[in-house]
Amino acid sequence: MEKVGILLVSIVLAALIVWKLVLPDYHKKKYVRMVLWSILALGFVSAGIQGPTAADKKATSSSNAQSSSKTKSSSAKESSTKTSSASSSHAKSSSKAKSSSKKESSAKTSSSKKESSTKTSSSKKKSDSINDKLMKSLTEDQGWANGTLDKDGNPVQNGEKFPQFNWATHVQKILWKDNGIEVYIYDADNLTESQLTTVAQSAQSAATATLLTEGKISDKESIQGIHTTVYSGNNVIGHSKVFSPKEFKWTK
Repeated sequence: MEKVGILLVSIVLAALIVWKLVLPDYHKKKYVRMVLWSILALGFVSAGIQGPTAADKKATSSSNAQSSSKTKSSSAKESSTKTSSASSSHAKSSSKAKSSSKKESSAKTSSSKKESSTKTSSSKKKSDSINDKLMKSLTEDQGWANGTLDKDGNPVQNGEKFPQFNWATHVQKILWKDNGIEVYIYDADNLTESQLTTVAQSAQSAATATLLTEGKISDKESIQGIHTTVYSGNNVIGHSKVFSPKEFKWTK
């Protein structure tokens, strides 16, 4: 169809030349002119009817393909953006959850430490309290041994001495620690094992009475005896026997 259009245009051009140069008659020219215009119109109509050429189709197809590719690329980018956004959101959520979990764990640990510290502090206060009472009892026994206290525990000068409390003059301090009694002796090096035993048993007996009064031990424990460790300075020089706490074994 493209070739037909070109042929018609060529014919019209040739006819115009003939009409202009050869035909002198005006009426003939007019007739030929009408024919030429008709042929020219037919050529234009033919060119319009033939539709798009192969090149046009190819160009259109290429344009459609590019448009489709752009659409797919845009869709892929959007999908990737959404996926990335979702992943980022999930990561943030996970990070927040971990942070929250760490905070909760840290709070629990801190709370546990505080509770442990409170219990330890409470236990220490109770231990200090009972030790204060043990030392008060020891001081009274020393006063009665030295004649500086009367029978009612009031301070006196050159008062009556009570020999049954002489053991207390060898003792520096008595402590309640780890469910056991600790006795510290001043002059252990100057005492025989028999004398050490007397001092240790007397200190143990005095401490047991105070512990029973304060509810630290039971009647059964007070009868059986409380395990007692004896010190000279910071060194252990003796201790109660395992199955007979009121008897002592010496290591010095």
